[in-house]
Amino acid sequence: MEQKIEINVYADESCYLEHDNVEFMVLGCVYCLKKDKNYITNKIKDIKKKYGLKPTTEIKWTKVSLKKIDMYKELIDLLYNENISFRGWIAHDKMSLDHELFHQSYDDWYYKMYYYLFNHIITESLVNYNIFLDIKDTRSSMKNDKLKNILNHYGIYNVNKVQSIRSDEVQMIQLADLVIGAISYKLRNLSTSKAKLELTNYIESKFSVSFFNYSSNNSKKFNIFHWRSKK
Repeated sequence: MEQKIEINVYADESCYLEHDNVEFMVLGCVYCLKKDKNYITNKIKDIKKKYGLKPTTEIKWTKVSLKKIDMYKELIDLLYNENISFRGWIAHDKMSLDHELFHQSYDDWYYKMYYYLFNHIITESLVNYNIFLDIKDTRSSMKNDKLKNILNHYGIYNVNKVQSIRSDEVQMIQLADLVIGAISYKLRNLSTSKAKLELTNYIESKFSVSFFNYSSNNSKKFNIFHWRSKK
């Protein structure tokens, strides 16, 4: 019997609370072959060390500054150059959804959006997928079980596991956080940080994308989709 390939998917989210007064939620993930995980993890650690940080230092969007802007750009270069991809799902109309009309709760909708994020990635029958989510609260384990059930319900059966992990311990979750933060920053039209503006523009230029636009379905390296409710 042919042995299945394994892909690791590292996902995070921004503006995901129901009543945070932001009209959209950003879900995103980076993913790679499981066999490449250690290589890419070590490359991220090497970049941190190059700029005087300990490998255990967490990189995240909220920490982006001009002092370390070259380091953050080099992390984006790594995403561009190595065998790792990004997928983003921007769900609009979050504050104005009529959940009752669709016989769902906010949590139900939240999981549906995650399904759509992964559905574009999980396409190969000869591949097994391991999904890792940034741990958010004490309910994470229950949420993971529910997400896996939803993925199974909609026909995605080749998910080995859905597991919560600490972002400060997993380099690729940190990379996902960096890109998701940039997308959210741009969509909110913020300009509070010169460093964040510079990095946001750098990502768009590097991958020849606009965070306001859809990516082509053929874009496997850096893919963004905008979801809007049917009113």
